[in-house]
Amino acid sequence: MTNVYQDREQTEAKHFILRKYLQTLAFKTLHGGWSTLAYIDGFSGPWQSKTPDHSDSSFMIAIEVLKDAQSKVRAAGKKPRVKCLFVEENAGSFAQLHPAVSAHHDPANDFFVETFHGKFENALPQIQRTMSNAFALTFIDPTGWTGYEFDKVRPVFEHARGEVLLNFMFDFVNRFTASSDPKTLASFAGILGPDWQQRLDPLLPREEALMALFTEQFWKAGKFSYVLSTPIEKISDRTHFHIVYGTRSPKGLEAYRQVEYDALKDHGMRRAAAREMIREKKTGQTDLFGAEGAASVAEGSMEAQIASIKHQAKDWLRQQLPTCPQPFSDIWPMMLDKFMLRKTDARDICAELGKSREIKETWRMNGSRRQKPDDNDQIERP
Repeated sequence: MTNVYQDREQTEAKHFILRKYLQTLAFKTLHGGWSTLAYIDGFSGPWQSKTPDHSDSSFMIAIEVLKDAQSKVRAAGKKPRVKCLFVEENAGSFAQLHPAVSAHHDPANDFFVETFHGKFENALPQIQRTMSNAFALTFIDPTGWTGYEFDKVRPVFEHARGEVLLNFMFDFVNRFTASSDPKTLASFAGILGPDWQQRLDPLLPREEALMALFTEQFWKAGKFSYVLSTPIEKISDRTHFHIVYGTRSPKGLEAYRQVEYDALKDHGMRRAAAREMIREKKTGQTDLFGAEGAASVAEGSMEAQIASIKHQAKDWLRQQLPTCPQPFSDIWPMMLDKFMLRKTDARDICAELGKSREIKETWRMNGSRRQKPDDNDQIERP
């Protein structure tokens, strides 16, 4: 257990996703032809930071990752430019944020850091200047459900060369959407859409119904090709929040699904270890395998969950498989969009269907020894 995140395992999972995805994105964009990467951090905080240098805050994690990526890309002979904008409304938090991030403003080395003291919704002109001529990742991490009404921040979402990571505070939303106060209920229209109560599907479990409304509005606001939602649970196994990701790129979809898998695996093991430590503290009884054993069991549980999802995805592919050939490059994005799986899982599924002769093993034609399909291989019935 990382001491700085003790009793904040869900925050650790959120920061894990931010760190790993931003690392992947930075290298892919700056190595892949983009000269400028912009990072927008709304609701920057710090909130509940437990380190003097704020290394456990989203803004310092981002700066660390981006400076490292820029340095490595520069070592490869390129001249990458990084622009960061950190937005915070709370005066006390901004007083900590501004000096911490401004110390890393380094125009001579094409690393630019700006701050905005005010509401995220009011920072649009500065955000758009920062995004100009750049690939952008926007990270929105509110403490509640207001301050980012989609109609007001739509230009940020619609930035064609960009992606969005948003922390949807499900636990709070779930609690307060059950309120009887008309003003409170009306405050959700900005993210759930007009007449959201009438549109809430009564046939779905409440979490699914709320997430369906939210992801629909999120998708519309950014006109994204893919919107994914990653539930992050507390130690008690109750969903605390969802990390919602919007992209227009199959490559982004592929990268995020891998980060999501790694994050949930790590988070599950940490939650299990934390529960075991709490149990030992309450009972005074130490298990032979302790926290390490509990984490191992959690890892096996996740693998079983993935196996179940792969089974569902296999049935889906059987139903969706067209009568005419379709390249694997078209199949796997549809599968990853629908199921919490990685590209490697999609390849496994096709390989298994090939072995059972439900589809042709086109990847093994012409003497090839490949066991799984690549993007250019056709997926078709025998």
